[in-house]
Amino acid sequence: MAPGIQLRSTLSRSLLPDITEEQLVYVLLEVSAHGVPTNISKLPLNLCLVIDRSSSMRGERLQQVKDAANRIVDMLTDDDYLSLVTFNDRAEVVIPAQRPQHRPDLKRMISGIEAAGGTEMATGMALALQETQRPLMGRGVSRILLLTDGRTYGDEGRCVEIARRAQGRGVGLTALGIGGEWNEDLLETMSARENSRTQYITSAAEITQIFTDEVKRMHSVFAQDLQLRAEVRPGGMLRSLDRVRPFIATVPIVEEKDLLWTSSLGDWPGTDPQAFLLEVVVPPLPAGDHPLVRLTLRYSLPGANLMNQEGNLVLRIGVRPSANISYEVDATVRHWLERLVAYRLQAGAWQDVEAGRIEEATRRLQMAGTRLFEAGQIDLARTVQEEATRLSRSGQTSAEGRKRIKYGTRGLMQGEGMQEREV
Repeated sequence: MAPGIQLRSTLSRSLLPDITEEQLVYVLLEVSAHGVPTNISKLPLNLCLVIDRSSSMRGERLQQVKDAANRIVDMLTDDDYLSLVTFNDRAEVVIPAQRPQHRPDLKRMISGIEAAGGTEMATGMALALQETQRPLMGRGVSRILLLTDGRTYGDEGRCVEIARRAQGRGVGLTALGIGGEWNEDLLETMSARENSRTQYITSAAEITQIFTDEVKRMHSVFAQDLQLRAEVRPGGMLRSLDRVRPFIATVPIVEEKDLLWTSSLGDWPGTDPQAFLLEVVVPPLPAGDHPLVRLTLRYSLPGANLMNQEGNLVLRIGVRPSANISYEVDATVRHWLERLVAYRLQAGAWQDVEAGRIEEATRRLQMAGTRLFEAGQIDLARTVQEEATRLSRSGQTSAEGRKRIKYGTRGLMQGEGMQEREV
């Protein structure tokens, strides 16, 4: 059997009552690889490290970054490309894009990095994009790996513009923030596209492991250019699409034409299953069985020389007289939906804080904390409740608490299996 990607779905409710109003159904879409050989060829990696070397990075943080960069030099193959850019008040190309064939020389360049000055991220991003475009690669994975511990001032808009330009050219962004002073709203905006994400580093001791884990993810990409298409029956609508595994994140969707929504999912690192929740509006329907959504996943497997592949799945819904309907939600879908709701509640709370709606923000955080307690996330729930109390008393939350909540709820699915329908 040729390698490929399988689609499996579970509806929150497989039967609906025959009422004259619209109804909501959640679809858990599980996506898994099948038939992928363990010896499938790895794609070349074109990686640019972009390192904040402002004065606040002095000491252990910068040393850990150097150690992490040296580890990456050892991890790369002779088919990969590496570049390294640093920035403070200005940006500098420390390692121009090149294959890692002279590793001692690369490590010597890394060892000479020193911390001083302020933080202007846009110049570093501009040089990073320039370096990632130097290698002429027929196929491969191009990424910018950014680390910062502070706020850039006056060039936020340019940072986002450069990130969008990079993503439009197939260069993804992993933005890492360490400590409590970096601007997570900016990094999240920069990373709000396919092949891009943010991560919170709580201490310098984690830097090397997180850097190496991220490079392993990049090296493990086996599927590229994933695009999900959802054709909904007349009168229906796709209201939202959220990734829930391996981490929670809203996925942008576009109504390409009437009743057809599309979304770019980017590359697929590793072969571990991914999962998404779709929120579908069902129009009033007569009793019977009806097609609801046709899902099409398009993708390429460049390591297996399989391009423009396609997987399809048609979701059907049953409609019965109201007296014969159970309103119980499927346990597996409920398990994932509860965690997604907690994530949405805290995200809404921060929007309320920015708008000055402190009472509403406090209420959302309290609700998120309750759901996290019910989900068994005790430590995270306590952090949420502590920040809700601080917010109600002072009108503010702590920078560290906000980051712990935001990235803690985003990572709720990490370490969880698909529950194999046992939930």
